[in-house]
Amino acid sequence: MKSFNYLAGFYQARHDPQSFVRELDSLLASENATVRAIPFGSDSPNVAWLGGCVRGDKELTLLYRNDTLSAFRLDYKFTEQGLEKSASGSFFILQQSDLENVFVAFSIEPTTFFRRALIPFLQGLYPTVMLTFVAHRKMKRLMDAFKSEGDYTDLIITRASQRLRYRDGTQSKKIMPMVSWPEMTLAEAFQWIEEHNGWFQSIEFKVMSRDRALADIGFSRQGIVNANALFVRAYQTFIIPVCKTIHANLKLFSRRARLERPDLSANPLVIDFGHDQFQDVEENHRLIQAMQLLKGTSVSVLHGNPYVHLSILDYYDGSAFDLWVLDRQRLIIVPQLKASIPAIKRLINHVFDDYAEGRLLDYDHQHS
Repeated sequence: MKSFNYLAGFYQARHDPQSFVRELDSLLASENATVRAIPFGSDSPNVAWLGGCVRGDKELTLLYRNDTLSAFRLDYKFTEQGLEKSASGSFFILQQSDLENVFVAFSIEPTTFFRRALIPFLQGLYPTVMLTFVAHRKMKRLMDAFKSEGDYTDLIITRASQRLRYRDGTQSKKIMPMVSWPEMTLAEAFQWIEEHNGWFQSIEFKVMSRDRALADIGFSRQGIVNANALFVRAYQTFIIPVCKTIHANLKLFSRRARLERPDLSANPLVIDFGHDQFQDVEENHRLIQAMQLLKGTSVSVLHGNPYVHLSILDYYDGSAFDLWVLDRQRLIIVPQLKASIPAIKRLINHVFDDYAEGRLLDYDHQHS
């Protein structure tokens, strides 16, 4: 007797947006599968425009739409052992009804579909679609909350992708990527990464209740979550807060360009590092070196000592910014005539990921 393919049946069914996340959780309870959830922002209020969308060798087809939930099939090509092959997979997008322009994509397809097709496709929709960024400290806070709210014994880190800062022979700080399988507790892992002046790019862990493993879950700096159980709790603890951050950033980054203001005045943002980040003049050079690594941009150094003044042009959409360091603690970002939300987000993500994390503030609010 042929067994029923529950995964195929799940994709073919028309789901209610209100109960969709719980249905995914129920599916994991009966099937050996993993759900991946990808939060993202968009400059479009819905995803109707995605039907029939083509990016390179990837083509999207809308299967159905039920209010805020849409199902899609993604056809794609890839090369394996020198041969070009074709494949397809399905996924869902749920619009966050209480958070304008914020969405979550869900896939229960194999890892190969996620890596070869879905993530590259979503990244290829930039600047209309914007994946997000989760600061290292926020990752820790959310994981602590997951552990305490679920009353779990511990979270055991099984795999971690991390970056460590180190000094080379010239005393310049370099960033070294690493992947490890530490088998540490949550507290041990974050203590180790802080002692080694680094941060996690992604982290996978077992959820433990005494000696019993309840689930394998992953959480990345892009806010992506994968889980083979406890998905409702993972969604509430990780995805919802990330979606709220996306929404807050969309509001914070909007109307920053001078052309969007009647008097063409500047509307700066501030990254406050919370300490004397620029106490040493060498730090000016480290910031300049980091910004020169930002892909798809032109970076001009107008002044480097004793203060920093950089001019940045984003080749993707023509957005332009001036960056200033005028005191020991803050980096001031001044958007120019054009400064799109995606370009602002990409610039700030780069500062946090390739230089240092800080607290993002509105310049006017800080001085009000």
